[in-house]
Parts: sequence; C-alpha cells; structure tokens
Amino acid sequence: MPINWKLRNLLKERGGNKATEISRIVLEQAGYELSTQAVCDLLKRQPKMIRLETIQAICDSFYIRLSDFLEVLPSAAQKPKKQSLERRRRHTNSDESVQGALFSVATPATKKVDFAAFYPDARKFSSNSAKCKRTIESRTGER
Repeated sequence: MPINWKLRNLLKERGGNKATEISRIVLEQAGYELSTQAVCDLLKRQPKMIRLETIQAICDSFYIRLSDFLEVLPSAAQKPKKQSLERRRRHTNSDESVQGALFSVATPATKKVDFAAFYPDARKFSSNSAKCKRTIESRTGER
C-alpha cells in the first residue's frame, strides 16, 4: 500500500527544526511525553506502527490534521512492477500459455463428492435409486 509520509517537512514549516524542540513542544502543548529518539525515528522515515495517542499529541501540538502529513493511496496508484522485455514477449505472443491458464481456471473439479456424508438421507434421493428412476420415467413418459 503506497503511503506518503510528510511529517518532517510539515513540522519544519511549523517551527520544529530539531527533534529535541519537537519533543519539548509536544510535552508543553499536549502534555504527552515523546522521546527525542522517537521523534527522530518519525522524522527519518514512515513508521510501520504508530500509537493513536502519539498522532493526537502531534496534531494538537502543531495544530495539524493527520491528513496533512499522512496520505494513504490505493494500491492501484502504485507503479506496476516492470517485467523484463523477454518475459512480456513470451506472455503476449504465446496463445498456448494464455489458453492453458484459462483452461486450468475454468475447468471444474472432476472429483465426485459423496453428499451422503453431509446429508444422512441423501441415498434416498440419489439418481441410482429405483424410486428416482420411476419418477423420472413417469415425468418423461418413457419406460
């Protein structure tokens, strides 16, 4: 999932040039203690996880919204992975590989399922039973 993390630039605009300053401002404004190392980590790179309390303290201290420094983009906006030219040619020119892939996906399973295990009375209604054959014959008019 592509994410734009713009906290460093935004805090510079708002007066937070150093991690110690940012930590001090957050403590004074929001009453939330954020270590200098934690601030450094947030400024260097996008975190894998962040507490909501931390986000709230930063937003309150610098009068910003989460959407001002964190933008989550849909996966479709991500650049597609580049395939090698050889690989693209192989897949676009080979009808057999496309047909084989479609055939394998579209082919139903050939394994028979014994529904008697799911329904105890299923054998009564199986197509091999005499009662079922008589019902079919009477509906079609065959004997």
